[in-house]
Amino acid sequence: MRDLFSIARKEIIIALRERLVVSLGIIILLLLGVALYAGYLSYSQQSRIIAEKQQEKRQEWLGQGDKHPHIAAHYGTFVFKPKTILSVFDFGLDTYTGTSIYLEAHHQHEFMFRPAQDHSSMIRFGELSAALVLHVLLPLLIIFLAFSSFTKEKETGTLKLLLSQGVSYATITWGKVLAYGVALVVILAPYIAGMFILATFSVSSSFIPDVALRTILLVVVYMLYIFIFLSLAVWVSLRSATGRNALLTLLACWIFLVILMPKTVANLSESFHTLPSMRAFKEAIQNDIRDGVDGQTPRSVRRGKLEKEYLQKYQVDSVHQLPFNFEGVSMQAGEEYGNMVYDIHWKKLRDIFHRQNRMGSIASIFNPYLAVQHLSMALSATDMHTAIDFEDKVETYRRELVRKMNNDMAQNSRYGEFYEYKASIDLWNEVEDFSYVVPSAFEILQYYKLEMISIVGWSILIILLLNYSNRKSKPIHG
Repeated sequence: MRDLFSIARKEIIIALRERLVVSLGIIILLLLGVALYAGYLSYSQQSRIIAEKQQEKRQEWLGQGDKHPHIAAHYGTFVFKPKTILSVFDFGLDTYTGTSIYLEAHHQHEFMFRPAQDHSSMIRFGELSAALVLHVLLPLLIIFLAFSSFTKEKETGTLKLLLSQGVSYATITWGKVLAYGVALVVILAPYIAGMFILATFSVSSSFIPDVALRTILLVVVYMLYIFIFLSLAVWVSLRSATGRNALLTLLACWIFLVILMPKTVANLSESFHTLPSMRAFKEAIQNDIRDGVDGQTPRSVRRGKLEKEYLQKYQVDSVHQLPFNFEGVSMQAGEEYGNMVYDIHWKKLRDIFHRQNRMGSIASIFNPYLAVQHLSMALSATDMHTAIDFEDKVETYRRELVRKMNNDMAQNSRYGEFYEYKASIDLWNEVEDFSYVVPSAFEILQYYKLEMISIVGWSILIILLLNYSNRKSKPIHG
């Protein structure tokens, strides 16, 4: 154990003497600081605007005055997607999913004001976030820090000297891993402390109550990611004859894992599972609502069938004799049919999304970069499954709002009476303001089992590789 710490101390001293490594470390820390500061400014600004606009739209809904409930359902309201404090760390899909949505009767609108729409095509390469720095740039620092860990010892003859003194390959290997790990933790410590401070004092805990747990899990995931790349660099150096070979091998691995493979997987998933255009998607929904899912039951037929059903049920000859306003019942039935059609088409669309993401999850088994990227977004509440959960809850809220309006119309007005009947603020108050709570970390992680298996599997694999290589490495003679 004493030999291990001695080797670790020596490696830290050598690393501090390397100007390139120190410079890269400072650059990484500065980029993390800039990303944290800029991300927090953006988060604070957007959170304030969202809170103000949500309150403004709530007051508009309550202050719309007396009017017919169905007109109020078309008047509608807006819902805004709240920003999570962990989006400061990983923007995830927030740039692409939109920030607000308009809710009204008969229509399921898409989210508006996607930040990506205001960016140039360079947005495809990602925004500067802490996650991007840790995903992409930190492995480069690790490579330059550890590529010569063994090759330099071989070239200078110090490895032979250490082995002749009875120090084992395993002690040397893990001493180096420990040294580089400590160096990286020291570099990242200020940023990790900043993240915990933000998580502790976060005002967004009302809709992301387990923010502290998510922060801890993020730290664990990234520590494993660092360990994998660090151990891989040491292992390549152990197996390489020269530092040049080790550096080229590691850079090739970085290019393949971080740049080529993720882009290739994304392109293949889009090619194998193609999404329909927005225009085709909406046209298919409108056609099914107009002509029926089977293409043979248009609106008029459905309304006639509903009317006949209620006349027989209440044993009357005309809808005027029903003890409620049949128009309200008919409108709600049409709304529910439209919801059913929307659900059918939306399920097909989501199935395509899931198949695309499934390819990414399978690929993550062979690439720890993809695994960590997916887990990072999931724990930051900026992933696809969290976005879908939000969309589902917004749609449930819209349907309940419309249902209340149609039911009030049916119960409190007479058939043929439209502009004559007006509801008041008492009805508007029955529609509670929208609030959202993200699924817990453990609920979301259920969708990322392959990614968790990958990150743990890679950690075990690299440990086994190092131990096997240590046992098989022969003493150096001569």
